[in-house]
Amino acid sequence: MHGEIITVCGIQLDCNGGNESTLKNAEKYIAEAFKYNSDIDLIVLPEQFVKPQDGSLKYNKYNESFFVNWLKSVAKNYKVNVIGGSFAQFSSDYVSDNGKNEAEKPTNICYVINRNGEIVGNYEKIHLFDAFNVKESDEFSSGDRLGIFSLDIGKVGVWICYDTRFPEISRALSLRGADLFCVPAAFYKPNSDQWEIILKSSSIMNVTPVVGVNQIGDRPDGKGVFGRSMAIDAKGIIIGGISDKEGYFVTQIDKSYTNTCRQVNPELKNRRIDLYRKWL
Repeated sequence: MHGEIITVCGIQLDCNGGNESTLKNAEKYIAEAFKYNSDIDLIVLPEQFVKPQDGSLKYNKYNESFFVNWLKSVAKNYKVNVIGGSFAQFSSDYVSDNGKNEAEKPTNICYVINRNGEIVGNYEKIHLFDAFNVKESDEFSSGDRLGIFSLDIGKVGVWICYDTRFPEISRALSLRGADLFCVPAAFYKPNSDQWEIILKSSSIMNVTPVVGVNQIGDRPDGKGVFGRSMAIDAKGIIIGGISDKEGYFVTQIDKSYTNTCRQVNPELKNRRIDLYRKWL
């Protein structure tokens, strides 16, 4: 971070070729991004970009540690903060023969790692995708904690994919001082326009920049994910992104510009909590 400038990088991945392929591609794009700009402060990865049940891997602490250690090594090797997408994590070590703990469901968890390769914290997806003929709650348990994390670039608020449709999340993070929102996602086709609109709305309503990173490609279940990862400034304007292919984007977020936007339009200050409490 140079002064008030945060250099962010989104890594857009096709996550359907298996973990080995996905991680190899992620490493390639991260390396390319740093060749393009060696001053990157923050990397954001997509939701469920690795799958512990892939092939011979099963849900268990060993594999969870493998993925977390991979994130930590990226952060430490490149001296960069990492919003680690997400993957499925059980709270216990037991797994059945089919790789799933029949007594519990995993959470959809995102780890946040600082430049030293240290875990700052994690966020577990709160709103499970029980919509559009999908029932994510059959496979996952929901979290119950807000994702707000202190990094050397400021306070970063994190939510995952379907959480985006619930403005209470972004508002709660904003009230807790978030300087930037990061959104790992696996947003399905054909909702690409909704994805952009909701991310922009989160920015505009909270006068806060947003980095949304989506998967790309056609999943084995027939559902496609459309990419369109993007960064949006505090006025809701797209300032960087990538469309419909694997790869990365790098852009800069100016914290002083965000502060200016908040002074000109003090939305949090202008709220009418006295009335909201009567209505809700």
